[in-house]
Amino acid sequence: MRRIRSAALALGICLAAAPSANAAVDLGGPPVRAMTAEESAAHAIWLLRAGLNVSALQCQFSPYLATVRNYNQVLKQHQPELARAYQTLEKHFRRLDGKAGPRSFDSFTTRIYNSFSALEAQRSFCAAAGDVGREVLSWGPGSLGGRAVTAVQRLRSALIAQPDPYRQHQLGYVVLPRIPDPCIDKRGKPIKRCKI
Repeated sequence: MRRIRSAALALGICLAAAPSANAAVDLGGPPVRAMTAEESAAHAIWLLRAGLNVSALQCQFSPYLATVRNYNQVLKQHQPELARAYQTLEKHFRRLDGKAGPRSFDSFTTRIYNSFSALEAQRSFCAAAGDVGREVLSWGPGSLGGRAVTAVQRLRSALIAQPDPYRQHQLGYVVLPRIPDPCIDKRGKPIKRCKI
C-alpha cells in the first residue's frame, strides 16, 4: 500500500509540474491580453521576426553572423506566414481596443522591438541571432508557427549578460557633495551683491 501511495504521489507531482497543452508560454517582451491559440502562434512568429530584425540592426559589426542577409532571406522565404501573423495580431488589437486597435498594435510592436535591446549582452545575442537566422532559413515555408516559440526562447536567453572576467570594477553612482549657492546666505536669503 505504501508503494502505491508513493507512486501516486510521485505521479501527481509530475502531472502538476507539467504545463498543460493550452498554457501560454512566456516569451518575454510586453504582456499580451486574452489571446486565442491562433493569436498566440502569430505572436510567437511576430516576436521571432522582431528579434531577427533587431539583430540585423545591432549585429552588423560581424559579417560572419550574416544577420542582415539572414533577416532579408527570412522575410522572402516566409512572407505569407509573416503576413498572416501581422493580420492576426492586427485583428486581435482591433477586437480588444476597437478604433484604438491600430495605435495599440503600433505601441505593442514598439515595445516588442525595445524588449530585444542588447546593450550588455550584445555578443551573446548576436551569436544566437546568427544561429537562429540560419536555422529559420532551413525551415520550409509555412513551418514558423510550430518552431517560433523555441527560436524566440533562444534569442531571449541570449539577452542575459554573461559575467565578464576581465571587468575590473562595477559601474555605480557617484555621490557628489552639495555645492552651496554663492548668492544665498546660510539662512537661505538672497545676498544683495548678487542681485542684478
